[in-house]
Amino acid sequence: MKGRDENAAEIPIAVPVDEMTHAMIAQPQLLARITARVGVAIIHQTDQEHTDWREEDYTHQAYRAAWGEPDRRLWLPAEEVTRRLAWLDQKYAAMGFRKQGQAHDFGFSAEELSVVAA
Repeated sequence: MKGRDENAAEIPIAVPVDEMTHAMIAQPQLLARITARVGVAIIHQTDQEHTDWREEDYTHQAYRAAWGEPDRRLWLPAEEVTRRLAWLDQKYAAMGFRKQGQAHDFGFSAEELSVVAA
């Protein structure tokens, strides 16, 4: 379809919304039924996502209009998310993990690798 900008479609979201989006995407039949019923396309590119939600931004206003005020225990502003992720990154780094646990600095000898392959 013409005229769709997938990058522009990525709106700032709170971490719980991002997690729920991933849960829905993992269930393609459910997501297909929801999008067909509502008549919208769900665009979520993990490499483009940003959890820089802030109070009173577009996402907050839309959520509040639809369902009321979001739960403050779950909807963390971008600055708090950044602070918590930095703390978590330090903990991961101390164990040899990078990229929030998605990569590591572990080295394996040929002997260790042959045991794993067996």
